[in-house]
Amino acid sequence: MMPGRGWRLPFRLLGIPVSLDPTFALVLPLFAWLIANQVGAFATLLAQVGVVLDVDALTTGYTPYYLGLASALGLFASVVVHELGHAVTARMYGVQTKMITLWFLGGVAQLEDMPRARGAEAVVAIVGPIVSGALSFLFAGALQLFGLQGGFAFVIAYLALMNAGLAIFNLLPALPLDGGRVLRSLLAMAMERERATVIAGNISRVVAVLLGIYGILTFQLFLVIIAFFVFNAGQAEVYAERARQVFEGRRVADVMTADPVTVDLDMPLLQFRQLRAFKPHPCYPVVDADGVLAGLARIDDADKADDDAPLSTIVKQAETARPGEDLQRAVQRLAGGEAGRLVVVDRDERVVGILSRTDVVRLLQNEAAPA
Repeated sequence: MMPGRGWRLPFRLLGIPVSLDPTFALVLPLFAWLIANQVGAFATLLAQVGVVLDVDALTTGYTPYYLGLASALGLFASVVVHELGHAVTARMYGVQTKMITLWFLGGVAQLEDMPRARGAEAVVAIVGPIVSGALSFLFAGALQLFGLQGGFAFVIAYLALMNAGLAIFNLLPALPLDGGRVLRSLLAMAMERERATVIAGNISRVVAVLLGIYGILTFQLFLVIIAFFVFNAGQAEVYAERARQVFEGRRVADVMTADPVTVDLDMPLLQFRQLRAFKPHPCYPVVDADGVLAGLARIDDADKADDDAPLSTIVKQAETARPGEDLQRAVQRLAGGEAGRLVVVDRDERVVGILSRTDVVRLLQNEAAPA
């Protein structure tokens, strides 16, 4: 389970787009409600460290819910800053960040790739907890320096505590947490990266199981969900690294399906629909009279169009690749695309192949099969 497509916010942070996964619409009010129901207990805890608040004032009427919403928004803003730390550090190694996404389990900076220099992944990963720790220090300092009281003091104190917890939690040696990436990077300095990933993945499973058991024993459902995510995401990291090893050194031309079926831009829609019976593909490259790629046409879109409409009305822009393009980069674009395939074109924009997810899966299966 990883964040999917969501709502892109109308601004960028340091040039990086930010989006909200659909699950964010669930988790934000959930967090606000949970915090609101803990205002009294948290205020009592603060009193033990010298921060005395008026509990009655904080728990009267709708005040706890206002505080819960403000604290939840502040927490997710802190997560964005945490992810920006990763993104800025990765940029120092020449790796750009495609998107920062907030979702059910926090946030994720979607890097184009992980820096491959020795130890670089550890540097990129460790910056996140450092940023969260720095935020915790700043919030705690502001609480003391400005002598905040009431609801402001509650929110600032809550963010100080949660950022400290976020820093510590992310240091757990489990992929895909920052601590797991640091572990994998350090291991990769002494052995092959694939073996380092397998070892880190095995450790991740142990950590996930322990987290899950602790969550069950303490009746913390959210911690159990996190443990389930860590267990599966750690294994996904192992599979992804093995796939990277398979893709390394290969080009798109090595894997693509050559000479695919194309359709003419002037083909009648009725005839296009009939392709379903002969060539059961969900979509087809469309070429103009000169044989140049004009786009991609889906059978499902044809079913929704009028019979007398021209094929050009359902043609959409195709995502393309070059035969000599690095396979790893092409697969990354393929995974993030909507069509599930890249149309491979030559320098004259003529179709020479199709790279689909089926082609990639077939390659991985062949490489995994015993000799």
